[in-house]
Amino acid sequence: MKKLLVLFLVLGLGFGFLFLLTSPADAAKPGANKKIYFIHHSTGEIYLDGGMRSILKGAGYKVKAPWWDGGTDPNDFPGLFNDSASWDLLGSRDIIVFKSCYPSSNITSKAMLNEYKDYYRELYDVYRAHPNVLFVPMSTPPLPKNMTSYKKARRAKKFDKWLKNRYVTDYEGNNIRPFRLHRQLSGTKNHYYLAKKYVADPYDGHPLPNSGIRVGNKLKKRLNNYFNE
Repeated sequence: MKKLLVLFLVLGLGFGFLFLLTSPADAAKPGANKKIYFIHHSTGEIYLDGGMRSILKGAGYKVKAPWWDGGTDPNDFPGLFNDSASWDLLGSRDIIVFKSCYPSSNITSKAMLNEYKDYYRELYDVYRAHPNVLFVPMSTPPLPKNMTSYKKARRAKKFDKWLKNRYVTDYEGNNIRPFRLHRQLSGTKNHYYLAKKYVADPYDGHPLPNSGIRVGNKLKKRLNNYFNE
């Protein structure tokens, strides 16, 4: 009987020790209880269902991502974020991730590219007005090669690089972390276009669901790095 009691005691202590090992680690996740609102249309829905949502939730983030009923083109964002009705929907968020849908990668001229930059610069005042919110502007999704031209795709890539480089350095705050969506989903060889492994239809900008795994993992890393700083 004594041996049996000792065995139960040892097992109990062992499970308690394991609990102590795992629970603090879970509580220490950088994304623990951080609330994300993801503004998106159809490509974003594919990312979410393809793995992005589960990856972020697994890292502790609370993801709210209903289909955004308003526009998500670059010219829509200044109005969206300066509308009190939008903030009623967004609620109390720690992180706001926003992106345009794939047609916005069809950048037809240098003038259009510069307009995109101006629309995003208008958001600096929004970031200043909400210093406790982390904003994550995504670049536009890459298109399959058959849907675009080299010049248009090259402009989309330039916008992607600009977000990483000049967009951050021209803003004095620390509450923006642009995400290079175009770079993450474009191929390493023909890096102006949607990588073949994500192409569902060469004449359709909607990617395969497996793109959501890539986006989810890279976004999780980006956010975790920010909250670990």
